[in-house]
Formats: sequence, structure tokens, C-alpha cells
Amino acid sequence: MNKCDITEDTIYQCFAAATTGKTLGATATSFVDVEEYENQVMYPEFSRWAKKAGYPQIAELFLKVAGEEKLHATWLRKLYEGMGTPARGEDTQRAIDALETIRKNSDALIAQDPKTVIEKALKVAIKVEQREYREIYPAFRDQAIQAGQKEAAEVYQRVINSEEQHSQWFEKALTTLENYPQAA
Repeated sequence: MNKCDITEDTIYQCFAAATTGKTLGATATSFVDVEEYENQVMYPEFSRWAKKAGYPQIAELFLKVAGEEKLHATWLRKLYEGMGTPARGEDTQRAIDALETIRKNSDALIAQDPKTVIEKALKVAIKVEQREYREIYPAFRDQAIQAGQKEAAEVYQRVINSEEQHSQWFEKALTTLENYPQAA
């Protein structure tokens, strides 16, 4: 093998998209499911890759964003106190399965071409965060506004702003990837 066999499309399959439900509660459940997946599974795995590849600062960035994804879920849980643990959505389970498939090959590919794997993970993270703050969460905010749920709309707007910040952080990391010290 002369090149990295993990593609951006392959990694992007690990993205679970929250969906607008028929009710605000259904939307909130999907949102919490996805944000917790990003917190517990996706970004920690990307962090593991970055650490293994010798990019500890990028590993820390992935963990920082993972923590903020948990915070997003916490904000919404406060509005929907009786939510409990949301059922795993189909899209989230598909993303978990995709990540498990990639995990089987990731260590070998990181050993072969660490920079390319991390570059691809960062590009996917940017794409994920951009989709959330540009498309998905504005629809959630608008649904809350239409339902007269000002507090929920404000929470979604805070999340939109946060996801945009995440995208900018990942863009900066990608731009400066060459300058990150890589451990042996």
C-alpha cells in the first residue's frame, strides 16, 4: 500500500445527522442522541487517531469538541427533563457501525500515513460541523420559534454558534497541520 485507504467519504459515513421530528420533543431526542454520539464515540475515536499519529494538539482539540458536544446535549436535557436516555436512532447506529469498520483498519493506516489520516479526519469534522450549523440546527431553531418555544430556540442558537466555532477550530488545525509537532 502506497496511500491511505481511508477516504473522507468513508469517514463521513461515521456522521450521524439529527433529524427534525414532528414534535419539539422528538427533535430534541434526535439531537441529544447525535450530540452524545459525537461526545462518546466519534470525536474520542478521532482523538485516538490523532494521538496515535503523533498529533497530540489535534487529539486535544477533538476531545475539547467532544466535551462541548456533551454540553449541547446537557443544555437541551434541561428543557426536556423527562427525556431520559434517548433511543439510539437508525442513523446513529449506522454511524457507530461505520466507525467500528474503520477502526479495524485505522491503526495500520495511521502507521502507514499518519498525516493523511488526520487530514481526512479534520476535513470530515469540518464538514460535519458546517452541516450542523448551516443546515440541521437552524431548522431545529426555526421549529422551536414556530412553536413559540423561545427558550428552546435560544438553546439551538447557542449550539449553532458553538458548532460554527468548532468548524473554525478544525479549519485552523487543518491549515496549520504542517506546523503541529508530530511525536515519534
